Amino acid sequence: MVRLSSKTRREVAVAESAGATIRRITSLGFTDQEAAGWYRNHSQTNWLLRVILALFAGLCLLVCGIVFANYLESSLMSSMLLQPFVYLMMGVSFSYASYSVAFSGLSVKLSIIHEAILRKTSVINRHGVLPFGLAIVMIYFWSLPSSFHAALSNNMTHFMMYLTFVCAGGLVLTGITLVSRPLLMILSVAFGKILGLYGAFLILSPRYLYDFYPAAQQADTGVIMISVMTVIDMIILPCWLYRYFRAGVHIRQS
Repeated sequence: MVRLSSKTRREVAVAESAGATIRRITSLGFTDQEAAGWYRNHSQTNWLLRVILALFAGLCLLVCGIVFANYLESSLMSSMLLQPFVYLMMGVSFSYASYSVAFSGLSVKLSIIHEAILRKTSVINRHGVLPFGLAIVMIYFWSLPSSFHAALSNNMTHFMMYLTFVCAGGLVLTGITLVSRPLLMILSVAFGKILGLYGAFLILSPRYLYDFYPAAQQADTGVIMISVMTVIDMIILPCWLYRYFRAGVHIRQS
């Protein structure tokens, strides 16, 4: 049995990780040469700078969440939209830092573990949609009136809500790295529709669901949710049309 040196094992692990990344890039429509060039320019260079910037962004969001906690909980709208957004982005930032370290090749064991996790999860997550589904379920759970009231009434439950949002942010980033760009657009529109439907429910519901805030804020929050859905549609639809007609032009030219 041939024993590989530590340097060789590290090169093999990095090569496997790079190969998996390049395969995900080529699925977006790039050639092998373009994918390899993208990987060299973005994944193998300045990874330490990207880690530092991601950690700094995450820490800044953490400080904002602590310093402006009273403001983020001052209304139903900020509690249901702004506060989750801050902690979701915090999870995205910290997860991006960990991904950058895993793909850097700095640690052989970390690269091997990360590659093994990707291979095992790909069996049950072939299209990359599962992380988004789990994230939506986690966010929806804390938007339920019973869970929402429990979080505001108990400090430990409140902390668990924050931690859940951070984990959901990590799942969102994982999903972004796995799904194709067209599917990501579809999922973004679907998320906007879910947000809009819940906003319509808050407006039309004859019952007031969140007793911690004035009754008028429930309808206002619903209007904001529908507005966010509209903004998502206005951003995604032009991008989709541009990609569709651009693909049609390429087909006709070929």
